[in-house]
Amino acid sequence: MTSPPPNLQAAQSFRRFFGELRETYLERETLFTQIELALLCREHVLVVGPPGTAKSAVASAVLGRITDEVSGLPSLFSKQIAETTLQTDLIGPVDFKVLTETGRTEYLTDEGMLGAVHAFLDEVFDGRDMLLRSILNVMYERELKHGRKVTAGRTECVVMTSNRYLTEVLARSPELLLAFADRLSFISFVPKAFARRESRAAMLHRFVHGTRPDLRATLTLQQLDLLQDAVAQVKVPGHVLEGVEMLTDALERALVAQVSKLPDYVPTKYFSQRSVVKALWTLKAAVVRDQIYRRPDRPLEATVEDLDALRWFFLLGGPPAAEADALLKAAVDPRERAQLEIVRLEQRTFDEVLGKVRQELGGGVEREATTLAAADDVNAAEGLSRNWQAGVVSTTARGVLGKLVPGPRHGQNRAPLLVAARALVAALEQRLSRGMTAGQGEGRGGVALLIAIRDVLELSRSVPELKPGYPALCESAARFLEQALEMSASAAEGLAFEDSVKMEWLVGLAENLEEELGVMGSLAAMLSEAVPSLHERLRDADKDTRRRVVAALRRRVSAAFPAQAPRGRKDPLDALSADSRRLTQLENALTALDPSQAGLKQELLRPLSVAYAREVLGATPFERIEQYGRAVQAVAENLRREGVTAEPVLAECRDLMENRLREHARVLSREVASPPPAPNAVLNGDAYTYYRGELSAQAPDGELTALVGLDGQLMAARPPSSPAFLSDTVRAAVAEAELSFLQSRIKYLRSWLTQLLSALPAPEALNGRADAERTFERLVRSRFPQLALKEGEMVRLKATLNMLETLPGELGESARKLSTQLRGIDEDFGRFSRQVLERRTAQ
Repeated sequence: MTSPPPNLQAAQSFRRFFGELRETYLERETLFTQIELALLCREHVLVVGPPGTAKSAVASAVLGRITDEVSGLPSLFSKQIAETTLQTDLIGPVDFKVLTETGRTEYLTDEGMLGAVHAFLDEVFDGRDMLLRSILNVMYERELKHGRKVTAGRTECVVMTSNRYLTEVLARSPELLLAFADRLSFISFVPKAFARRESRAAMLHRFVHGTRPDLRATLTLQQLDLLQDAVAQVKVPGHVLEGVEMLTDALERALVAQVSKLPDYVPTKYFSQRSVVKALWTLKAAVVRDQIYRRPDRPLEATVEDLDALRWFFLLGGPPAAEADALLKAAVDPRERAQLEIVRLEQRTFDEVLGKVRQELGGGVEREATTLAAADDVNAAEGLSRNWQAGVVSTTARGVLGKLVPGPRHGQNRAPLLVAARALVAALEQRLSRGMTAGQGEGRGGVALLIAIRDVLELSRSVPELKPGYPALCESAARFLEQALEMSASAAEGLAFEDSVKMEWLVGLAENLEEELGVMGSLAAMLSEAVPSLHERLRDADKDTRRRVVAALRRRVSAAFPAQAPRGRKDPLDALSADSRRLTQLENALTALDPSQAGLKQELLRPLSVAYAREVLGATPFERIEQYGRAVQAVAENLRREGVTAEPVLAECRDLMENRLREHARVLSREVASPPPAPNAVLNGDAYTYYRGELSAQAPDGELTALVGLDGQLMAARPPSSPAFLSDTVRAAVAEAELSFLQSRIKYLRSWLTQLLSALPAPEALNGRADAERTFERLVRSRFPQLALKEGEMVRLKATLNMLETLPGELGESARKLSTQLRGIDEDFGRFSRQVLERRTAQ
């Protein structure tokens, strides 16, 4: 005798396994149905109810007896959750070997929940909220994420139990219950009492006679795998899918409406996109379950009648309506009554909604046809053969594609959409056959035209009924594309014969051509993918067109740009900024066509940049080189802001800057009058006033230092063979002017000090402190000590001379001689003043 096929054998074992359980655990039909569906579609179950209702016993009897054919053992992880339960108690202990050797924390997940196919978590709501959220994430993802490592698990079905009522969980943490409702496919309530008296009598009879459950039927993991594979093979027709969507939406509205009537009521199921997908898998599992129990010969295809099974997914599982009524009459505990009321309310609401959905599905074909409005698409598509309009083609092609892929739920509504699609293809073939004709209002290549071609090609590629003609359509489109590329190149080359072209127009044209060629490139890639032999041909045509377009635009811009140079503007920077903006746009468009075109802006803006720099550097007034250096810096920053490299522009202005600096040095080198101070001015402070007003205030101290700083600022622009930007002659001219001023001041100070020391008695001639005090007071009134010591004039002069001493030739020698003279002045004054102070403080 031959054994039954594996699928049939698995179905028989499944039926016997749960049949035996139903006989043992009375009035638990709904719970077993939900567990069956959960096992078939690899989902999870939450079982709630008061203590003593065999929740844990049922979970253990199911999961603990599904064994592996090889080992003969169940693949089950069991854990009773408590407040002290840790995450490692569920996902597995830390691998201490890895921790000690590498310092990384890894878990031995094979010893935790992820290492088993099934799991039973008892008293799940006794754990802390963070632990429960971790449980939910592991159950939903079926993997453990830890840093960069992701460990996949084997978990298929988890059964969780709790002695709490859902109303208690809701009062404790509404967000937590919402998370459970979203991630769990099945939630079941087990009431405290039996609805049928004979059920309790049977239970008591077993207890009196000491009869223990004798569960012998077996079910293996491998048999369950076969049934799960059958679930994956179940087909769901379009109209049934529509029914799932309608049922989901209508049930959500109906249950939410009940909330306004019963303020304490919260729907069991959280309706989300995730829940709709899970509902679809539940529907498939229900088809296989129906095949196991009721109709072995039924095809694996869902029907409208199967929608009734979704009550076990969307609703709180519990006793049937008649039994719920009986239990409500006997219930005393208000929590029990509230839970039974929810069961009854949701069941009634589901029945009402399902009845309406079944009625509406009867007119599903006509309703979908009205929504699709295929007649409008047919009329629009057929009209395009007479009057081609690129925008209408794109809109219609995209609309038809969206309706055909993945397609209508009802097959009879597909035919008119295919008529519209074929009409679009015919209109495109007719348009391609005419080629690039003048007077179409489509421009050179016409972005709208190219996009319309691409949209119809996408329609032909995506719709199976049109796909056979797709390669030939691509061949025609390739010939048309080559003509469009040629026309774009010709239009660009024709600019050479237009004299009135403005820069603004050229910028717009370049951007339009860049956009058109971009669309042509994407179209060429699409055609080459469909017909590989087109690749080289279209690639060469695109490359040649881009080369010709870029060359033509560059020639025309180079010819047009000087004529566009502004005339008579007051602010040269405004002119430079305006042209810089236009050339930036143009260069961006050209580099998009050909990356090697970078630098066009620099090339065309160079003359204007030089003119701007020369105007500013030639006209900016200055009295100090430091002021001129700030003007140079401002010019360089403005040029860089406009995208111009400043150094080459400044290099062209070198002669202009040197001439201005020479002129500045010539003005400084004018003869400075340095008459000796009058005898009475030596002692009364007038010599000091003259020095400060006539000599020191006009002295160009620090000009050479400022010149050196300016030269350093311009080093990047120096001539290739020169060690510095500014020539030695400019440096010498400035140094000579500064040296002449130093010479006049030192000469004046020598004369002043000589007369002062002559007018005052010698220190050795002073008789006592009184004479010394009078001499000291006359010395102070002369204000020479103030100038030399307090104001630090000697120090400043010495520092300036130190800079000049480094110069080569006669200039350096002259500076050293002046330093010697200054040192003599300092020594003479220092010696005299020390002697006077010594006698003034002598006892």
